Amino acid sequence: MRFTLLVLFITVPMFFLSVNESNAQLADYNTMVGVVGGTNIGGTVKQFISYNGAVDLLVYRRWKGWVAAALYEHHLDIREIRGLEWYFGGGAHYGIWKDGKGEPPWVYKIDQDYNVFGVDAITGLEYNINQSNFFVGLYWKPAYNFTDFTKFWEDEAAFTLRYSL
Repeated sequence: MRFTLLVLFITVPMFFLSVNESNAQLADYNTMVGVVGGTNIGGTVKQFISYNGAVDLLVYRRWKGWVAAALYEHHLDIREIRGLEWYFGGGAHYGIWKDGKGEPPWVYKIDQDYNVFGVDAITGLEYNINQSNFFVGLYWKPAYNFTDFTKFWEDEAAFTLRYSL
């Protein structure tokens, strides 16, 4: 129930933010898929819903468990460098560590399952390589968990390599 309320609390404002930009043209690329590597290793799918707004789904491994994050990102150009943009946004995450396999830093007993969920913020840079379909990026994604490890999770940073479809 709390997770459903959290998702609604995050997605409804994002919908209203994107309505203001609904008349804008979509970017040349609408969907991007890629890999993520840093403090986490996994994959990403980013879908642009307006010229500046995108929804990003991250699924990755961390501490021998799995985490999924759904984020809204607002992109802005850096005019001095062609192809470079920065973005910021937020969303929610959910993580799973199974009995005897996970080693998250809050483990008290290795024979328990751990599930966490919480809210995320994100800020990053993304560069289009020679106006091709390839993008490289770097992001920092602090988070706050509501269960098990109820503290600020500030150490998540990663590089991305994405391909636009």
